[in-house]
Amino acid sequence: MKTWGTALCAAFALAIAFTPIAAMAQDADLILYYDYEAFAGDEAVDMSGKGRVGVINGEIKIEADATRGNVARFSSGGFIDLDGPNWPPAETPTDGMSLLAWVNVDSLGGDHAIFNARAADDTWLIHPEIRGGDGNFRWLLRSEGGNTIFDVRAGSAADSEWIHYAGVYDSGDGAVLYINGVEEGVGPAGADVAGDWGKGARVGYNIDNARPFTGMMDDLNLWKRGLTQEEVEIIMEFGPLPQAVDPNGKAATTWASVKSR
Repeated sequence: MKTWGTALCAAFALAIAFTPIAAMAQDADLILYYDYEAFAGDEAVDMSGKGRVGVINGEIKIEADATRGNVARFSSGGFIDLDGPNWPPAETPTDGMSLLAWVNVDSLGGDHAIFNARAADDTWLIHPEIRGGDGNFRWLLRSEGGNTIFDVRAGSAADSEWIHYAGVYDSGDGAVLYINGVEEGVGPAGADVAGDWGKGARVGYNIDNARPFTGMMDDLNLWKRGLTQEEVEIIMEFGPLPQAVDPNGKAATTWASVKSR
């Protein structure tokens, strides 16, 4: 469990008072959230309220990190299987999508897939990655038929440090890649994302067993709409289900929370 500093508590209090984003505590567009506080046997616990069970394959362990508290440590080849063929169509992002996570990779000796999904027509529809070979970050989405909507490669990747990754897309407004809350690259608007994960969906490893994520990950959250920069910044600071606190630091019962920072 992570705790808030005084400055962050004050910032969040202002967000609640003046910003409607605080209402995202009950945002139906959040379709997956792994806080990595604990696993339930061989299953990753989805805290989004959608009940999407993820099955752990290979070696992924919960460990305590001095900066982030409990996090998931992925060894090479470890991944979370989301049973893509049976993912509900109503919860599959198409006209908007956002993928956010805290990442800390062991090295830049290879490319690290944060999340990956493949459609029934073999379209590789999403690539949020830390790119060791290029030394940057990637945010890519494709439409049906394997047509690339955008392929943003930007920023400066680093290993052995915590970095917040946020890729967002809206079919009307386009794509943005934010690293640590800062805009690093943009992509065009246009087509909807391919609408099924028929060949699979995973956290930490591509469907063809390539680009293993090796290192630590925290607060992975997936949305079926494109988030704003303001939303990205608040999620980066407080998590996707923020919890209000009173001046004495006690949690207010009026806000749902599964994790505090």
